[in-house]
Amino acid sequence: MSRNAVYSDYRHMLDQIEHRYSRAKDGYEFNFKTEIEPFLNQYKVLADQLLHINTDERLTEQVKETMSDELMELLMSCHISRFSLKLYHEKFKYINMWINHAHKEDLL
Repeated sequence: MSRNAVYSDYRHMLDQIEHRYSRAKDGYEFNFKTEIEPFLNQYKVLADQLLHINTDERLTEQVKETMSDELMELLMSCHISRFSLKLYHEKFKYINMWINHAHKEDLL
């Protein structure tokens, strides 16, 4: 992705994370080379682009850094069945909230 990410890119990515985590919880074992690595390569660009969106009084540089880090962890962990459901939901909600905020405030 050479262009700047748009809200729909993040929505699609979050849908994919949900789908993969659900499959992992159901017992599916992802192949690293053919499924996980391409997924990470595709979406790490979106995590990096979070660092370059505009800020406001709530969405600060610190929040953007945390959001990018949390997203990278979620992108990797959504493939692991033993990843805590509680931790998954906390991270997912955090990222989802800030993505929605950025969209609402025309920062994304």
